[in-house]
Amino acid sequence: MILYKTIALKFGHYLENEQPVNTPGPDGRPVLAEEIREHWQSVLGDLASAKIYLLDHNAANYLDSLRMDVQGMPWEDRPESDIQGYVRDVDFPQDIIWIQFDDRKLWEDRIARGISTLGEEGLSNRHQKGLLYDNRSPDKLTVRLFSAVSDKSFFDAPLVLEISKAQDGRPDFDDVRWQPERTVIAGLMRAGLLRSETSAREYFEEHKGLLSYEMVIGFMLFAALEAREDDLLSREVASLTSSQAKTARRFGKAWMTETLKSHITVRIGPAAERHLNEQEARRRFEQEQAASRAAPTEHWVAEHERRYSNGKIVRVRAHKRGKSAGRDLPTRVVGPRKQG
Repeated sequence: MILYKTIALKFGHYLENEQPVNTPGPDGRPVLAEEIREHWQSVLGDLASAKIYLLDHNAANYLDSLRMDVQGMPWEDRPESDIQGYVRDVDFPQDIIWIQFDDRKLWEDRIARGISTLGEEGLSNRHQKGLLYDNRSPDKLTVRLFSAVSDKSFFDAPLVLEISKAQDGRPDFDDVRWQPERTVIAGLMRAGLLRSETSAREYFEEHKGLLSYEMVIGFMLFAALEAREDDLLSREVASLTSSQAKTARRFGKAWMTETLKSHITVRIGPAAERHLNEQEARRRFEQEQAASRAAPTEHWVAEHERRYSNGKIVRVRAHKRGKSAGRDLPTRVVGPRKQG
């Protein structure tokens, strides 16, 4: 099952059939039944208004690799301002957007690219992820992260990331807040997932880290779509089959046809495939170089002086040094270019 469809079906069913009761909230005040219903309706409304993008695992891997080109590899320790400056200049294709990808496959690809050593146990807990970007407010951009647990269950977003906007309407990363979703947190408490203050703190910190890291994939997608090159191929698909839509109308389930209208599937095109192939070839080459005593790749050495302990000075002319690179070694990596 597709995550955003699971959420829509679950919340739509709740609105039709469930009568929630007041429940203790995280701040000691009760979460009222009407608040819970309003939350269900709000998420459904956002999904109905959103442009839905479903990334296949190659597309998610490609966009993540572009992110690393800007952000740098984990061991490079580049300043956060590099990626923040890039993200700040990206335009949204629509005010509210849902982006979904297979989190397990993405982390498997990250392991293959050498940026993670996550083990099988860590991979087993990863499923589909969905990011909901809301850029409608003139004052702030909000982002929420939803996580699938199975084909029929998911974790709602317990925190909303609020990024204030500067005077030019762009995100201001110096003014960021985390807004708790009381209804969601109350549900987690009721399910016994936040048994202690320590477990709650660890849960929320992990969620913050995941959301902050994964949200950049969306901005890489927006930049690639704006560039209009052949790195990504997209196709709009109806979310419900004709028979499903007919059945929904027959039984008066308007929320299904209104929320589950269509989505856009995204896969890689020729340029993105070359990019990933070039990166893989480069990694293999560097691994082989590191594992062997082979001479360095051919390169120019500038003219310089060589001084000896006996006082002798020799001027060495500019010359080539090392072994010629094989023809198969990639020297160019392609990616989306922003329109000037």
